[in-house]
Amino acid sequence: MTAVQPIIEALGILFTPGNLAILIAGVCVGVVAGSIPGFTGANTVAIALPITLPMSPAIALAFMSAIYIGANYGGAIPAVLINTPGTSGATATVLDAFPMSRQGKASKALGISILASVIGGILAAIIILVLLDPIGQLAFQFTNREIFVLGLFGLAAVGATLGENLRKGLFSGFLGLLIAAMPIDPTTGQRRLDFGYFALYDEVPFIPIIIGVFAITELFFLINQDQISEDTSVKTSYSGILEGFRYVISRPFQTLRAMTVGLLVGSMPGAGTSIANFVSWAIAKLMSSDPSSFGEGNPDGVIASESSNSAVTAGSLVPTLALGIPGSGTTAVMLGALLLHGVQPGPTFMQDFAFEANLIIVSLLISNVILLIFAFAISRYIVRVVLLPSRYIVPVILVLTVIGAYALRTSMFDAWLMLLFGIVGVVMRQNDYPAVPLILGVVLGPIVESAFLRSMLISGNDYTYFFETTIANIFWVLIAVSLLGRPLANLLKQVLQPRFAGLFD
Repeated sequence: MTAVQPIIEALGILFTPGNLAILIAGVCVGVVAGSIPGFTGANTVAIALPITLPMSPAIALAFMSAIYIGANYGGAIPAVLINTPGTSGATATVLDAFPMSRQGKASKALGISILASVIGGILAAIIILVLLDPIGQLAFQFTNREIFVLGLFGLAAVGATLGENLRKGLFSGFLGLLIAAMPIDPTTGQRRLDFGYFALYDEVPFIPIIIGVFAITELFFLINQDQISEDTSVKTSYSGILEGFRYVISRPFQTLRAMTVGLLVGSMPGAGTSIANFVSWAIAKLMSSDPSSFGEGNPDGVIASESSNSAVTAGSLVPTLALGIPGSGTTAVMLGALLLHGVQPGPTFMQDFAFEANLIIVSLLISNVILLIFAFAISRYIVRVVLLPSRYIVPVILVLTVIGAYALRTSMFDAWLMLLFGIVGVVMRQNDYPAVPLILGVVLGPIVESAFLRSMLISGNDYTYFFETTIANIFWVLIAVSLLGRPLANLLKQVLQPRFAGLFD
């Protein structure tokens, strides 16, 4: 009864009319902000931070958790409709959701994204509620060594499984790593490839690059189309959304698998949604009976991305609460909010602040239910974006993307960088180079490099250090499978096909 009492108290507080209204407002604000390309969940939570000062610590944290939930899903809306991830966590959603929209299945894609996100978030929150301490101890096993190898696995898996050409996929990923290496060396402070631009001195802003490669590139090709959807008979009723709901319900294993990946990866300090989504998508493709359809509008790809994306929200709170180490950019802001309100995260958090911990996680459960209702209510109307004439939608999206790129650091350099990578995206698409590995390389580059350099300092430049734990070795095996799986399968096919004619047709 002792363990259940804080949960009951949390439910009693959150279900008062005033506090429920706060959660509803947080989810709605988060969805709207997350749907604006370039406006991240971390930005939204940071802006809302001063608003929480008059609130009690528990309600303030619940409010920010609701914003986090809403913003995390909101990024899927432009990903589905205009091939532009609203947040970096929705980048993998673009791969299959937007092709579905072009096929006239935008309503179904939105329905899948909504329910997969909600189910992933609710299940992950329940697991966290029960297993916060054990998962926190598991997350503590992931040192810089494991984070480095995990990052390599994410790059290898996506580079190898995306597109038909392994070399082009890997080249795109390594190009992303090279771009990420432009700022100063994180250990020595030595300037590297910033070309004299101070805006690139300490970091490469990846949000403008994401917007450029996806949104600006898509606008270039959209100019020559009448509208986004190639099917003029797109359903804008709730029946299309419900069709997406039914599809998710019919794929429980795929949803649970994606949720598990998101929860585990999200629990690793610093890993975040970008790794989880791409790893989940790559695993879904590798385990699919029809892997060639991934990236062409396979609904399972949307489930893989959105269920893991939502689970990361709960998972990233594990290192934040249990270890005092932020699991993502948004939880870094929330960590500051915890300290601001006198709540000290760390190994004794569950003993010292059991009520606050349970209230935060219960607020995730309630916020996901609110998200389901709100997203379903507005979905019928926002899906009509795919039917708008291109001559209207292209200039509007262009203005929004420029504002989004500029607003991140209030820098016109970022807006020009976005346009530059729009051109890069056009060239890559015309030459069949996948853009997603490039994005993943840019996002993971700082994480992988920092983890590698710290590991080298700890081990005294001993490379065998990366092979000394079971977890690291598991990821090395997965990397080998990712890189060698397709070539070996093709070789096996060439050897066996003459003997078993028709078997591989």
